[in-house]
Amino acid sequence: MSETQTDLLADETTEPTVIGQVANIVFSAQNSFYKVLRITIVEKNFEFDDDEMTVTGNFGDIQIGASYEFKGQLKEHPRYGVQFVANNYHRQAASSVSGLVAYFSSEKFPGIGKATATKIVDTLGTDAIDLILDNEKVLANINISEKAQQVIINQLAKSDGMERAIIALNDFGFGSNLATTIYQKYQQETLTILKKNPYQLVIDIDGVSFKRIDQFALQQGIDALDERRVNAGVIAAINLKTFESGDTYMVLPDLLATTKQILEHAQRVVVDDDLIKQALLALTKEGIVVADGSYLYIREIYESENQIAKQLVDLTERKQHTYSRKQVVKYLDEVESTNDFKYDTTQREAIIAALTNQLFILTGGPGTGKTTIISGVVATLKKLLRQDGMKSDEIDQGIHLAAPTGRAAKRLQESTGMLASTIHHLLGITGREANLDDVDIEELTGRLLVVDEMSMVDTQLFATLLSAVRPDMQVILVGDKDQLPSVGPGRVFYDLLASGILNYRELETIHRQGKGSTIISLANDVKNGYLPDDFKEQKLDRSFFAADLRRVPSLVEKIATSWQKKGHSVADMQILAPMYRTQAGVNHLNEIAQDIFNPLSSKKKTISVKNGAITFNFRVGDKVMQTTNDPENNVFNGDIGYISTILLAKDKANTDKKDVITVSFDTGEVIYTRENWQHLTLAYATTIHKSQGTEYKLVIMPLVSAFSRMLQRNLLYTGLTRASESLVLLGQESAYQQAVLTTGVDRQTTLQARIMQYANQQSVPRKPQEVTATTVAEQPVSHVKKEREVSDDEVKKTIPKSIHDNYLLTNELIESHQIDPNIGLDGLTPADFMSV
Repeated sequence: MSETQTDLLADETTEPTVIGQVANIVFSAQNSFYKVLRITIVEKNFEFDDDEMTVTGNFGDIQIGASYEFKGQLKEHPRYGVQFVANNYHRQAASSVSGLVAYFSSEKFPGIGKATATKIVDTLGTDAIDLILDNEKVLANINISEKAQQVIINQLAKSDGMERAIIALNDFGFGSNLATTIYQKYQQETLTILKKNPYQLVIDIDGVSFKRIDQFALQQGIDALDERRVNAGVIAAINLKTFESGDTYMVLPDLLATTKQILEHAQRVVVDDDLIKQALLALTKEGIVVADGSYLYIREIYESENQIAKQLVDLTERKQHTYSRKQVVKYLDEVESTNDFKYDTTQREAIIAALTNQLFILTGGPGTGKTTIISGVVATLKKLLRQDGMKSDEIDQGIHLAAPTGRAAKRLQESTGMLASTIHHLLGITGREANLDDVDIEELTGRLLVVDEMSMVDTQLFATLLSAVRPDMQVILVGDKDQLPSVGPGRVFYDLLASGILNYRELETIHRQGKGSTIISLANDVKNGYLPDDFKEQKLDRSFFAADLRRVPSLVEKIATSWQKKGHSVADMQILAPMYRTQAGVNHLNEIAQDIFNPLSSKKKTISVKNGAITFNFRVGDKVMQTTNDPENNVFNGDIGYISTILLAKDKANTDKKDVITVSFDTGEVIYTRENWQHLTLAYATTIHKSQGTEYKLVIMPLVSAFSRMLQRNLLYTGLTRASESLVLLGQESAYQQAVLTTGVDRQTTLQARIMQYANQQSVPRKPQEVTATTVAEQPVSHVKKEREVSDDEVKKTIPKSIHDNYLLTNELIESHQIDPNIGLDGLTPADFMSV
């Protein structure tokens, strides 16, 4: 037994460790660092009888034949037997002079011969690899060519440098996907940044929590009051407000309070307001945070609001790239003659307005004819373009139809007969970028862009989309302003309409409501703030069954079973609930529906997947949902598919020897390997948020008092409008009443104000106010409170002081209460004028 092995086995209380030579890489994920290795064991400090072992984990550039030390846990897998799950690893570097010379002169370093390798080792010693990685300039002191130096630097950075970074990210506890994102962002600088300022990850990388970085930094000995920590706390506070509450800005008093809570809760320390103000000052000087009057923004959100406002106002003002009314009417008449219906006056005017303006916005509830108008616009534009001499294939390529989700894009495609895609796919966003700022967007070609389901589009995504729009393109935005707002920051569609400046039409006449149909009328009543008197009565297309929390599951089971026995498809039915937990929540109702529509049998393959605290038993035929955006496979958060195959590693037909789930989506099949299974969930039941952009023949929706914190009018309205033919409501009437009467918290945005500003000035706003020690220290809290108490109906609510400053003061603006006549006089007294 070697001396090293004796030391390894000396203390059985140490972390399980195995040293082995890599015999084979069994599996290597394409989009992460996850790998499955087969090693030949050299040494170990635990009981294990075989000479070979399977090792899994996140690894960098693993070399077959090289020796590595792995630390982690030995686990018994029910299917695959004993595996070593590594949470850390190190390559066994050559420790002798001869070993290092052989390493540097190997085929890994083309052009480096034994003589050059000997010079390196003679000069730098057996620590040569670490010395070069820490400071590549050490090679300049050795008499070797610059070309040889670069070969060594590049190869070590690629293999050993990546390995070091992945080990550090493993130590952080990052999963393979986030580790991939971090390394792609920083590349060879990853390790330097992790050591120098781990808090930088909070600022740069979406999905990195302050709490996780804080724990690591504490181990590194970074003081709780260190400016790097306080800076990250400020960013974490604004991100919390922006990406969780949906606001696009924050005011100083809220920022101070939230930052203090984050910093003090994580570690037992008292953080003075002055430290936070100094951090804010530094962040604004670096351009990470923007201060505009009393409002504080993440720079990307601030720039996105400005870009949206400017570009939409510019489009509204342009007319040179549109058709005349006479031209549009001529070809609209031709389109109408081929229909089996006539457009009413509102519909005709909407189509004409869409084609005679470069920007047109269309809003309306279900059944009001939005789809009919889009189809009319596309058909009429095709005729106009043919008249201009364009060929059919050129026309099709020049009309872009897009929606936020795959399901919404499919509906748009079916209604128009034209190819439609997700916004991500249209823009070529691959999903590899750390955030949208890293995306390189190419300009769209063609004449028309139609975006459906605009209420789901957030501020950053819409600004990114507009960055691809050419000045000569016509843009049509379509949606329902009363639905739930986007998951991301902002309330873009609502703000565009509420500005009152952009060209839009609101559809109110219901065309789709057939004889005896009451679903849409119920939705309209809810939208207007009340439940109708006949809410609990059984109608031809809707029913209400009173039930408490415990009774909801049995009722759902009866309704779903009845639907199945009548020969209806599970694809046409959807259970919608506001929350995942409780007996009436998504998770439990999914189990009930799965046993009805896809019961367990001895012939059906099943695979168990643990996702957090929930374990799913996926079966072939299951209805499942994608829970993250995966543009590379053209599937997105909320897309629904069906499991077509489950292939286990032990199956004889499985030549790859790895577990695979294949899911069939509308856009094609997607293969999921084990490390990506957490991106799938059962979808017989979903949240109402996840159902946006789709319709079902039958919707079953339970609302009970246990969902109290989620009950809001737009959530109920969105759920009701998912049903096209039949609606079954379960639960407590009081819960429905609460939802109707609760309008929810308005998101705080400044997009309306910026649109008004550009429309009145037609100029770029002045540069955002730089935060100085004085402006931060003396921020008037009472001024902020006053602004936030102004009612929704007043434009002033959404106009920060600095935006007011850009208005041209007129009597009309003063009399309409859109602007303060004393603007610019804050803090001044008559004495100030006497001294002039």
